[in-house]
Amino acid sequence: MEMQHVLSADQFSRSDLNHILSRSAEMEEILKKGGSKICDGRILGALFYEPSTRTRLSFETAMMRLGGNVVSETDVNFSSITKGEVIEDTIRMVGGYTDIIAIRTKTKGQANIAAQYSPVPVMNGGDGAGEHPTQSLLDLYTIAKHHRIGDEPLKVAFVGDLKYGRTVHSLAKVLRHFDGVELSFVAPEVIQMPTEYTQAGDNVSYDLSSEILQNSDVIYDTRMQQERFEDMEKFREVRDSFIFTPEIVGQMKSSAILMHPLPRVNEIKQSVDAMPQAKYFEQAQNGVPVRMALIAELLKA
Repeated sequence: MEMQHVLSADQFSRSDLNHILSRSAEMEEILKKGGSKICDGRILGALFYEPSTRTRLSFETAMMRLGGNVVSETDVNFSSITKGEVIEDTIRMVGGYTDIIAIRTKTKGQANIAAQYSPVPVMNGGDGAGEHPTQSLLDLYTIAKHHRIGDEPLKVAFVGDLKYGRTVHSLAKVLRHFDGVELSFVAPEVIQMPTEYTQAGDNVSYDLSSEILQNSDVIYDTRMQQERFEDMEKFREVRDSFIFTPEIVGQMKSSAILMHPLPRVNEIKQSVDAMPQAKYFEQAQNGVPVRMALIAELLKA
């Protein structure tokens, strides 16, 4: 597998995805032994110009578990961008200090621009309402740990803010590579999945029906992305559209899993956390071995 950067779910083939799943499983075993030193002496530059907890910390943890080091810039107000520096110049400089860069930006497509000017590999940690490719890979890894994806029929329902929720954009693309996967998109019309991520045969719904709850193998919930709404009145209209309670989750199959990229606000009640379908914290933990695998691949370690 040859990768120069990780920028979009579009770049992965089925064989690439299988390789990443396999390498991630290897990294999970390495984690159980306390980590590795295969990236000893290497430095990750973490540039996060939008709030992040899980993504930034899992990137940094992944690099340190591989024996590497991290330098971070996590507040745009303390960066030279506030002085007018363009991202192209920032990336050139940081690429001169580090061996690999993880970047999150508020603007769709900016990670691609960064990669054009970077002397080292770039990993897209989320670009506005665009994509979140590394999240899609840890999501895939989570699903694969509970279902034989590609070897048996799999019904996946995406629920919530599908317009601005970049994680669902990337995961939908990744899942297209596997036979037998049926996708459903459940959201109010104003935040439905953009047509660039849908295909003929997908199920588009505006309500979370009992049929979807009872038949889905995976339900992938997302929060309403308040920070991306231009019209706050529309946000208030849809913010409480879907709230998962124990009663609602109880309608899901016992073998089904409930996922969420986190953070959650009120869309999944904390009383759901102890239910066997709730896998969102496990999902977040899977970010470390998956990002370890990606870092190792990009650095040919």
